Amino acid sequence: MKNTPKRKQRNKPGVVLFTAVAVMLMLSILLTATVSFVSVNRTKTNDNYKSKQAYLTASSTLESFINQIKTDTAPTNDPTAKAQQKKAIENLKKLASANSGKGTTTNVSYNGVDGKSDNIGTTKITVAQEGTSAKYIVVTCETTYLGKTEQVAAHISIRSDPKPADYTNTIELVGNGGAGYDNLNVIGDMAGINNTTGKVYRFTNNTSIYGSYLMYGSLEVSTQPLIMLKPSLVDEKQGSTVTISENLDVSNEFHINSTMARADGYNYVNIGQKLSTSNHMDVGSSGFDVDLFCCEANIGGNDYTQYGNFYVYKGAGAYNGDATFGANGQTINGSLYVEGDLNVTKSLKVTGSVYVTGTITGKDKIVCTASNIHEGAVLSKAGRDAKPQIPVSADAYVYYPEDFFMSNDTNVTTISDKYQAFYDGSNTKTFNTFASDWTNVDYTLTELIDLTGTGAKTPVTSRYKLRITSSCTWAKDLSFNDYGNGSRILVDVSDTSGDIVIRLQNGLSLDSSWSPTIVVRNRSTIIDATTGDRKYNCYFVSDSGSAITLNGIDSVTGKSKHSGSSTCNYSFSGLKIFDYDTYVRMYDADTLNNTKGNPGAPQSSFVLNPTSVDVAGSYRPSNSSIIFLFAQNTTLSATNNSFFQGSFYSPEAMVNIATSGLSGLNVTDSAGGKMTVQCCAVGVVIANSFGNANTAFYVYTKPSTTSVMQNAKGGKDDYAYGYELDRYDHY
Repeated sequence: MKNTPKRKQRNKPGVVLFTAVAVMLMLSILLTATVSFVSVNRTKTNDNYKSKQAYLTASSTLESFINQIKTDTAPTNDPTAKAQQKKAIENLKKLASANSGKGTTTNVSYNGVDGKSDNIGTTKITVAQEGTSAKYIVVTCETTYLGKTEQVAAHISIRSDPKPADYTNTIELVGNGGAGYDNLNVIGDMAGINNTTGKVYRFTNNTSIYGSYLMYGSLEVSTQPLIMLKPSLVDEKQGSTVTISENLDVSNEFHINSTMARADGYNYVNIGQKLSTSNHMDVGSSGFDVDLFCCEANIGGNDYTQYGNFYVYKGAGAYNGDATFGANGQTINGSLYVEGDLNVTKSLKVTGSVYVTGTITGKDKIVCTASNIHEGAVLSKAGRDAKPQIPVSADAYVYYPEDFFMSNDTNVTTISDKYQAFYDGSNTKTFNTFASDWTNVDYTLTELIDLTGTGAKTPVTSRYKLRITSSCTWAKDLSFNDYGNGSRILVDVSDTSGDIVIRLQNGLSLDSSWSPTIVVRNRSTIIDATTGDRKYNCYFVSDSGSAITLNGIDSVTGKSKHSGSSTCNYSFSGLKIFDYDTYVRMYDADTLNNTKGNPGAPQSSFVLNPTSVDVAGSYRPSNSSIIFLFAQNTTLSATNNSFFQGSFYSPEAMVNIATSGLSGLNVTDSAGGKMTVQCCAVGVVIANSFGNANTAFYVYTKPSTTSVMQNAKGGKDDYAYGYELDRYDHY
């Protein structure tokens, strides 16, 4: 065996998940392997040939082992298959941990085409621990051929990770309190996921959601809000829905429409308790039915119009499936189903049929063909008529920013070392540190970029007052007097920098006289083969201190427990944060050539595409590698045309983006339709509570799958079992 290792690096694939086939494959390969080789002249006896033959035998055996598993196994959501995956991983760990970690060794035989053993050397396969933990395994193939021995190895990391987080909501509220929204406009889905009863949310002043809405609690509506059910931004083949776990109370004009024809599985409103209206509600439109389900209905005031079926089914407690229709002008362009009693006090037009399990009062006021009114009916509650389920709870957040800051578990976080370096004195860098290095001041960057999506690249030049190339603190020591209003700051993420963590010093406050623009450029070259996301990310984190204590996982909730986060408050006026690839497409050459000043409205030719499909003439950003992690007791207030392109993970913090945002941004849907909006944020906002003001939009873009946010949530008993192939070695 050679004493000096000659490392042979290969591209690292993603996590490979075991199935039952893999269990059998593992055991069978450890017992016997069949490898085919090109015929060679066996009369050669020189040492070079002997070594090459030994290496070919060993490496082919090992690669057959690894490649066959990759070929014959695949990820699965099936619970039975996941149990088999877990068993396979445990079997592999048992092989590795045998003999005090020295592992299990098996001799391999090779059969020729005639069934006889080919003289291509003798090989031993060893599965052993690498180090003291069976989480890290090395599979070694050692072949001896005519006295020459070669050894190759595959280094494997065992994985048993919580289900990766799936972020489908543009805005997601985690807190157990209600909230009021004034002129809130969301492109994408919105949710309030804390299943605490008695919460009340309020929509006022033209609040609109262009997607799905899920909330636990009650919704009170006034002043013309709109929910426009759109194709899902996560999966364009799916439609959208509205789910309210308790009551919906409409006091002044509410519109729920759709851009998709109704199909099973979407285009419905599902109310867990009572629907009450007192002044105009319309649901669906001609050709775009939206069904409505509730457990009690009281339709009054003026105007109720629906295209779709209206269902009133019994619910828990006092909700008996009763319905009262007493509005001035009420039409159901569909059928009406009532599991309790129906009381009609004013004219009700139904274009389909009326089915009532109990009694009907005011039957003469129903404008419907007499043969289509059925009293004492039996409701099938099947197919389209089946009431959608309100989930008991949404996916729980298991890990919090505190875990990402302080945990030593690399399955949870990749940034804790960089975060803690701010507090142990090993990283004292600030923005001012980079400003003291003339190579980072008045920085000019020229790069070839495909601006048109045709593959043709053109040189694009952008200029910055300051360049940041590694983790540091954005402290109060940077004097914007030296740079002027609207300074452009480049944060440059690369393989050299790794993840860049920017700590926001507690109390950081900038008024409108400074209004900096931060552009994050990510050029790390290690790419996730499945998602295309770059390995490294840029994190803006709260200054929550080093006294944070992680108290383990709660046995009841399955959530991480923590304490000791310092209170942080931030106030920004006119702050703008862009992804570089969006920024250089959004603005023209003259704007990019400035090192300061408000960049203003985007070019009129720029169209942002937040959907999951390509749309001609638009730009679809990659998953966002800009991540804001704000720990418990943190408050962010951003005003005066602030804009954030990135994802906020702040489940125990307050995010208050009370700003009219970036004006004149063109946004497209999957059908190529276009609207021009004032935009506050492009990403996802997850917060304990959320504040907004002015008529501004929040647009969906999911966070990078390589960021720590992927470990934040998932079913506590839902794991992906498998391994990562870290590298091959030739010794």
